[in-house]
Amino acid sequence: MNVILFTDSPQKMETRLEQLIQDELPKIKVETICSIECVSQNLRRPLNGISVIVLFIVSQSQIENFLILKPFFDNTRLILVLPDNNKGLVAKGLQLNPCFVTYLDNDPHDITSVLRKIEQLKTGKQPLSEVENESRHNLMKQTRLATKR
Repeated sequence: MNVILFTDSPQKMETRLEQLIQDELPKIKVETICSIECVSQNLRRPLNGISVIVLFIVSQSQIENFLILKPFFDNTRLILVLPDNNKGLVAKGLQLNPCFVTYLDNDPHDITSVLRKIEQLKTGKQPLSEVENESRHNLMKQTRLATKR
């Protein structure tokens, strides 16, 4: 399974996540990309083989740039990592239809757990609806917590 990590400036969590994926999920090939243009080029290649893109987002303008690429995400799952639970940023990010949303200060093991489940799906070990329901439940729970604050 091929995974792209998008970050415009790699920080502690991004580096830690890449190492965790290599340690815990050795069958997953990870490529870190630092520009939206490079992500776009990878997605536009026929048979690109990209299963998941982890987007480390720092601003609403980045989300808007990725919204332009949304048609290319049809066969690709998105994991969205936001800087905080800013209501506007979360709402804009949800337009990308991510399968999982988390925040920079959360544990990166959450992301590796989601990647593991996606990998299991690809090998037919777990039904799709179960994973999607769990992800949507977690997302709704996080959104409710964000709006209460």
